[in-house]
Amino acid sequence: MEKDSGVSSARILLDIIEAHGAERIILSPGSRNAPLLIAAAARAGLRKYIIADERTASFTALGMAMASRKPVAIACTSGTAMYNYAPAVAEAFYQHLPLIVITADRPAQWIDQDDSQTLRQPEGLRNIVKGSFDIPVGDAAERKCANAEFEKEADWHVNRTVNEAMLLATSGRPGPVHINIQFDTPLNSLTERSCCDAERRVIREVASQRMPARHVMEEICDKLARKRILFVAGFMQPDSALNRAAARFAALPNTAVMAETLSNLHLKDNPYLIDGMLSRMTDEEKLRLKPDIVISCGGALVSRMLKEYLRRCEGTEHWTLDDTAQAADCLQRLTTHIDADPAPFLNAAASLIGRRIAKGRSDRRATEYSAEWDAMKKRIIPEYEKELKATHWSELRAIDILLKGMPQRMNLFLSNGTPVRYAQLVTLRLTHACYGCRGVSGIEGTNAAALGTAASYDGPTLLLTGDLSFSYCPQMMGLDLGGEDLRIAVINNSGGGIFRFIGQTRDLEIREEYFCAPQRLPLKALAEAYGWLHVEASSEEELRRCLPGFFSQSRVLLEIKADPEKSAETLKKFLRV
Repeated sequence: MEKDSGVSSARILLDIIEAHGAERIILSPGSRNAPLLIAAAARAGLRKYIIADERTASFTALGMAMASRKPVAIACTSGTAMYNYAPAVAEAFYQHLPLIVITADRPAQWIDQDDSQTLRQPEGLRNIVKGSFDIPVGDAAERKCANAEFEKEADWHVNRTVNEAMLLATSGRPGPVHINIQFDTPLNSLTERSCCDAERRVIREVASQRMPARHVMEEICDKLARKRILFVAGFMQPDSALNRAAARFAALPNTAVMAETLSNLHLKDNPYLIDGMLSRMTDEEKLRLKPDIVISCGGALVSRMLKEYLRRCEGTEHWTLDDTAQAADCLQRLTTHIDADPAPFLNAAASLIGRRIAKGRSDRRATEYSAEWDAMKKRIIPEYEKELKATHWSELRAIDILLKGMPQRMNLFLSNGTPVRYAQLVTLRLTHACYGCRGVSGIEGTNAAALGTAASYDGPTLLLTGDLSFSYCPQMMGLDLGGEDLRIAVINNSGGGIFRFIGQTRDLEIREEYFCAPQRLPLKALAEAYGWLHVEASSEEELRRCLPGFFSQSRVLLEIKADPEKSAETLKKFLRV
């Protein structure tokens, strides 16, 4: 019979997280977490991945949670291992992803006693998780105790605690939770795998859609029908129901849309060229198209131009939906937070507002708003596309060619810095899904998170990154999670190219050394060392020539080279700044 951990708390923990929908767990080797490693190995229903580096492990799990939209667990040993999880946990917190953080710990009485690998772990991640849970040594065998009643109550406590943690992680706005579990003698106890372990008590929650009362919706839509509405979408997970609802709302004649590439909304009339539009509009045109109300959906915006424009719109109100924290006031114009799930709210609002407009319970100024924006697009976008096509070889030109050549089923993962901004400047055919670490916008986890999304998607994935971002974890090319179909495009521009563009740093004498921090990454050697094919493009002709092969096979690294100074000047000129 298969061996299992002899520590009942480890067995119960893994059974409960699996019962709540966790299908994957990434384990980092250690001795204190041995009961978790043994128990995980014995559970066929969990897909196990072994990644030694905890930071890489946690970002890989983050990517899996992005693509699967299910809870993903990570488990590490005691000591500083937990703090390597922190960047990914912070990203999960602000992206509302159910990352289940399990840290093995020494018994409480040994903390701060100069014993090996001990520190204060309970609530060590409290500022970036929805909840922290600490499970003490409760196994009778570990406590050298033969009291059956004690063991029964200890098991009940573990069961209740883990159920509470999983309900918290997956309900409302999802998010990470931290389960710290203490083990006394982690390597001394094995038992036979028991079928009754799969019959753990599971506490369920019956979900319901959050919506304002009918009379409240009527009042809201009475007001909205008479207003010029700008619907703004930041980063979101792909959601077909939300996409349909947003499309209905966007079709209202008093509504215009600005949706970022990472919004994963597939809407008509190309609402994604936000910076391209705003950079070509006059101050008078921006004032004329000023919205009365901004309704936002999703996470933080990439576009600085959009944020600055809306912050200057005197008299404009900002309304947020319940996928945003109640007091989040990024545009400095927040007046209303609506406690409602975005999809059903937008569906109901589209119907109620549409009826009012049809009955003449609006005004001409409001109902011409969508048409005014459409006219502006028809004036600007053809010239914009013509100018983009005429751009000489640069990072902008390369990314335009690369993204427009992507196959339809391919997922796109964008690193922070210039790639995520460049992607908003091209009229790409929208991909299957688009991801990025935009919760807190760090660059350290891009590679591993992209690997995680690729492992959770039955199709190809492209990671578009820069050399500075890629330098954080190139060893992810050596990981084989089983079946991931990934290729990587690296803009090799000798460091942080964004600092050559933004006004605060581009003219500083110390810019290159202190801000851009030029990388000398041996990308070809790295690719070959990990068994990847390396291809290079230093011109438009070379890029077009290599793209068919690049997109048709996995484990290929495309190195794109363009003069960094000329690329920064091209972008500056293109955006009129």
